[in-house]
Amino acid sequence: MRRLALYVALPLALACAAGFAWYRLSDTARGWRYEDKLAGYCKGLIPYDESAVFTGLDTADLDYTNPSFGAGLDYDICRVANLNLTLGRIPGRALGADEFGPSIFTEIQPQQTDTPPTPLGGGWRGFTDLNTTSVVLPCRNQDASVAVSARQIVSDDPSLDRVRKIAELVTSTAVNAARRWSCDADRGGRIPDLPAAPKPSGTGAAEGTCQGVPLRGRADLARPIEETKTSSMAPVETCLLGAGKVHGEARYSLDAWFGPFAQRLRSASDEEKDGQQYNRTAGSDDSGTWASAKCPGFSARALFTLDVYVQPGAAAPRDLVEDLLTGFAQASAKRHHCTDLQLPG
Repeated sequence: MRRLALYVALPLALACAAGFAWYRLSDTARGWRYEDKLAGYCKGLIPYDESAVFTGLDTADLDYTNPSFGAGLDYDICRVANLNLTLGRIPGRALGADEFGPSIFTEIQPQQTDTPPTPLGGGWRGFTDLNTTSVVLPCRNQDASVAVSARQIVSDDPSLDRVRKIAELVTSTAVNAARRWSCDADRGGRIPDLPAAPKPSGTGAAEGTCQGVPLRGRADLARPIEETKTSSMAPVETCLLGAGKVHGEARYSLDAWFGPFAQRLRSASDEEKDGQQYNRTAGSDDSGTWASAKCPGFSARALFTLDVYVQPGAAAPRDLVEDLLTGFAQASAKRHHCTDLQLPG
C-alpha cells in the first residue's frame, strides 16, 4: 500500500509542480493574472491591450490608485508602469477652484514644457505636449464630460511613436469610462502619426494656431512665432509670439481653452485669486486679457486668454494687447464653430 501510495503521490506532486511553474511562467497564465488585476484596478476601466504595451503584463506595474475626493466629482489617479493615469467625470458646473477641488483639473491640463499642446487628430478632442496627453468626451445626454489623461513620470523613450501609444491608452480608457458613466459621446478613430514638436519660426508667417493674429507691421512680435497645427477638435490651443524673452518665456502667450480646460480657470469664490477674473465673459486687467464664447459640446463658455511677459516695470500697450487677443479669439472661435464671442473693450 505504501508503494502504491508513492506511485500515486509522486506523479501528482510532479503534476502540481509543473502546473504551478506553468502558472507562474507561461505567457498565457501571466495574461490571466493581468486580466484579473485589471478587473479590480482603477474602476476596471484600463484596457488590456493598450496598457500591456507599457506593463508587459506585469501586475506589479499596477500598484497605485488614489480614488477621488470632493463632492460632485468622480475620478481616480492610477499608475500604469511609468504613467500617471487620471480618469473622471466632470460636471459642466464644476469649477477649478471651488468646493469640488482642483486635482482632476490639474492633472489633465498641459504642463509648462517646451512643446505647445498638439491636437491628437483621429476625431478625438485631445492633445499632447509630449509629457501630458489628455482627451475629453463631452456627453450629449448629460451636462458633463469624461476626461482622461496620462502623464509620464519618467521616460527614457521620448519618441513620437511612444506618445502615440500613450494616446491610444488614453482614448481607449476614455471609451470605457464613458460607458461606465452612461455618457453618450462621440468617439474618434485610430490615432494618426503625431507631428514633430514645432520649432520657433522666424519667417513671421502664421500657418497654424497663430492664424488670425494681426502681425503685419509688428516684426518684433512675429519673429519668432511658435504654434501648432489647427484642429476644430483641439480642447487647448496655444500661440506664442515675440523675440524678446523673459525667463525663457515668449512675450505674448495666446491660449484657447474649451470645456473642462476653461472650467479650470474659473472660481466660484469672490475672493481675489488666480483665475477669479475669468468669471466675467470678457475683460482686461493687470492679471491678463480674456474673451469667451459659447461653443458646441460644452455648457461652459470657452476662454481665450492672453498673458504678457515683459521686463519688470514695463507694460504692453493696452490697445495692442486687445488687438492681438481679438484676432486670435475670432479665428479660434470660427474654427470651433463658436457663437456669442465676447471681446474685451
